[in-house]
Amino acid sequence: MLNWISKTVTKLATPEQIARMYRSTSPAFAQKIALSRFRHTVRYVAKYSPFYRDAFAAAGINAEAVKTPADLGDFYTTPDDLSSQAEKFICKKPSIVFESSGTSGRNKQVYYGKDELQQMGKTMAAGMRLMGVTSEDRVANAFDFSIWIPGLTSHYGLMSCDVFCLAFGKVDPLEVYRRLDQYKFTVVLGEPTWLIRLTELAEKDGGKKLKMLIGGAEEMPVAAVPWMQKVWGGATIKMCYGTVEQGDALGFQPCSRMDGYHMNSVDFLPEIIEADAEGYGEMVFTTLTRSVMPLVRYRTRDVTRLDKNPCNCGIRAPFMEKLRGRRDELVVASGGNLYPLMFQTILNDIPGLTHDWQVIFRLDGVREVLEINVESNRMDHDLIDQQIRQSATFHYPDLMKNLALGIFRMQTQVHAPGQIRSRRKLKRLVDLRHDPRPSLAEPAPSAEELVS
Repeated sequence: MLNWISKTVTKLATPEQIARMYRSTSPAFAQKIALSRFRHTVRYVAKYSPFYRDAFAAAGINAEAVKTPADLGDFYTTPDDLSSQAEKFICKKPSIVFESSGTSGRNKQVYYGKDELQQMGKTMAAGMRLMGVTSEDRVANAFDFSIWIPGLTSHYGLMSCDVFCLAFGKVDPLEVYRRLDQYKFTVVLGEPTWLIRLTELAEKDGGKKLKMLIGGAEEMPVAAVPWMQKVWGGATIKMCYGTVEQGDALGFQPCSRMDGYHMNSVDFLPEIIEADAEGYGEMVFTTLTRSVMPLVRYRTRDVTRLDKNPCNCGIRAPFMEKLRGRRDELVVASGGNLYPLMFQTILNDIPGLTHDWQVIFRLDGVREVLEINVESNRMDHDLIDQQIRQSATFHYPDLMKNLALGIFRMQTQVHAPGQIRSRRKLKRLVDLRHDPRPSLAEPAPSAEELVS
């Protein structure tokens, strides 16, 4: 009964009312509702999802006896499950599907219903309201509208938020910049690397005035925030945390804290598993309000921790710290999900290379640099770089489109055979963009040092 009442209230609530729920609902009552919805979700998928019906049977799980996540023991849903068996998760007829890259290169598919998209729009609108977006704002939405999810779900959010907007999609930042004055935009949405490129355009032009920039899908470089605020005349910089599997954002930044996110505990039950001594572990979540393709204890591979102390802003929703890293080899950079197989495919086309290679992601100021390190006895290093770019354009045109837009820079370093690998196992993708070491006092490690 509590689950039915809470779902009915959420369905009928406006974005403003949902925002008040996040702000004022006591953690104890929110947890009570979440556990009621969790029990319903487990029973629901056991009845309607072929995947969970078979998986529960194989694990000896009686769905009717499950009351808390702990009752499921070491049962989890993984990204590989979605890549290989997505349609077996479906419980009722879907209206739309979104895709997301996995570490193996096989796309994950996540299905949603029309009513779920509308509800996600209200949730997104509530998060935007909490972050300061009002009905008086005019919003440029530059999130990707291709096969990924952020463009459309944020658009549903803007529609529910009752603001004027333009659905740009992930176009050349210059196209948005040219229209800032024409449409009197006050807020811009986009991926951090895209927003950085837009800010560079504004800086060259002497600066502009915006109220807010909201990013998502990847981390924002810490050094970029004060610079962006200055260029945009004191604009507020906010971030959201969400994935294709979550649908809408799991975390928002409604207060001045920039070290993490207040979590959406209305639609998700989050857990931290396999935590270390400091409390950092893998973020796992269960969807609580979805009926087309619910997910039970889904492993995100994102490493973070939950701060159980009350936030000074007064919002009662739980707080998740910024991601410390990922447990798989996927790196979210350069405007997309990048994985080892991707670069192996690119380099397979290049003659005269050894099997050892490594890709390093760095920051030059606030601009991302994608550095491809290869080994070869060839002396025509410029031609190797040209061939790599041609191969990347053929196999992954979206990546090179981001390069053409100035989202990141790419460079090739050619080493003599045997220089990259110094140990048995070579770490293929190395992310140094948010490395905490001082850049001058302690230089970042070289390619030769970056092995595991």
